[in-house]
Amino acid sequence: MNSLTGILRANPGLVVGLALCVAFPLVLGLVALIMRSAGASLRPIFFMAVLMLPLAWLLLIAHLVRAREPGAQPESNINLTVRDGRFAEREKIFGTDLPAAQMRDAKAVFPEFFAEAELAELGIVGTGETVVAAQFPTAEQAKRAATFLWQTFQITNTSGDEARGWRGYRRKNSDYIELLHTGRHLFFWTALTKQAAAARRAASFNALGLTGQGGTNAAPLFTALQPLGTFFQPVGMKVTGLLLMVALYVGWFFKGAAWASSSPAVAGVSAVSNTELASRLEAINALDVPFRIERGERPNEFFAAWRYADAKWVDHARAHGLRRTFRIRLVLDEPARVVRATDYVAGYDWSAGGDGARIAWNAGLGIVFFQTEQRQVFGLQLDEHGRFKPELSYAYKFNLQEMKSPLIDAVTRAGWTWRPVVWQGPVWLRWLTE
Repeated sequence: MNSLTGILRANPGLVVGLALCVAFPLVLGLVALIMRSAGASLRPIFFMAVLMLPLAWLLLIAHLVRAREPGAQPESNINLTVRDGRFAEREKIFGTDLPAAQMRDAKAVFPEFFAEAELAELGIVGTGETVVAAQFPTAEQAKRAATFLWQTFQITNTSGDEARGWRGYRRKNSDYIELLHTGRHLFFWTALTKQAAAARRAASFNALGLTGQGGTNAAPLFTALQPLGTFFQPVGMKVTGLLLMVALYVGWFFKGAAWASSSPAVAGVSAVSNTELASRLEAINALDVPFRIERGERPNEFFAAWRYADAKWVDHARAHGLRRTFRIRLVLDEPARVVRATDYVAGYDWSAGGDGARIAWNAGLGIVFFQTEQRQVFGLQLDEHGRFKPELSYAYKFNLQEMKSPLIDAVTRAGWTWRPVVWQGPVWLRWLTE
């Protein structure tokens, strides 16, 4: 078995998979410690773990299947004959429509890429179409040239892999490029369209009697996992697996989020009526809490709103302003003895000065498991009428637990269940959303 360093260098995708499998648990563990210190439930951590870790594991398994033994690039199954300082089978490589006058020494045209090549030829085979073939002393030199060429041309919309080659659009010229590095050979096809480049490559490979795959692959690193790769090779299996994953993730996103943030009614407490619960919620306004309970348009609808930041100030000859609001929509379902809650968060920032004005606004809805925020700004403070105040700083602090704890306590002690939902959809969709 090769050294671990060599394996990771030969399989960079494996490094990504391992990093994600390590990073996700560490991040979730750190957040769990913060939430535990704040007295919050750890159910959201379990919800996020189920949401994130399977993706990391699937990515790692996929790269384990594709991992190959490290070592030198295998020699190409392409054997190009060189005669009198040029490729002997030019018609097969460059096409039968190539005029001899359109051949160039690629080492002279592109010395930055092909200076180390034993032989490199460029054929201009049509309007906007070219073919480059190069042979290097070693596979490592060919790989280095291919990498440098690909980076220099700034290829976009790329696709492919190391075995079958890479393709994409050149950023500056907008022509399409096909590149194949195999062993100590490097091929490069360009055309004005994707179809023309693919046709030019196919013509070269068919004439040379190749299969379209660059050389034999290195040996698999984990032979026992290869049947798994074969099982998912058909397009139908890939599509089926993708659809199954989407279905599972959509279901867990809605139902798991509701489970992770729900609080059941206090045991042994008889459920009160809808009217009594409404009165208890409104009574929270008499407590020393930083938010207000307001009735909605419907009889069973309430809103808990906390505008926890609202400031205007001037610094460095520039005016600034910010506003932060958190609202919770509560819908009382008396037959089910359930209060469905959906979170709404909004932020608004603006600034204006001699170099112009800037405005940033964001909003979101769903379920917020845990949030703490604090900030302090410095400058000449302005009141709601735009007049200066004798204060040089403004600070705010927001802790979601301070808002939700009294609400959850009032609901569960009334014999009702607190059930946050991502989206308060119609009754027939509740099997999915909660």
